[in-house]
Amino acid sequence: MFGDWKAHARIDALTRRVATLEALVERLAGASGLPASELEELRDASDHGLTAEVRRLVGEGQKIKAIKEYRTVTGAGLIEAKQAVDEYEARGRW
Repeated sequence: MFGDWKAHARIDALTRRVATLEALVERLAGASGLPASELEELRDASDHGLTAEVRRLVGEGQKIKAIKEYRTVTGAGLIEAKQAVDEYEARGRW
């Protein structure tokens, strides 16, 4: 009746796990002396969809084109692509 509650519970658990791992990465980077800018570069490099073209489009304010390009490169759905581009834009790195 209310959807697959087991799937929702699993998604919630995975979301918490990702947040925990992100916090661990932050702590390890800080403890190792890794500059924040280098950590951001590593994060960007870990998402193959954030190509130079996607970054350029975001930098030029062409967010819709950037989302389309991200989808083309990755095969991601609209929501996933928008979230990835939004997160990249929020970091202000282009």
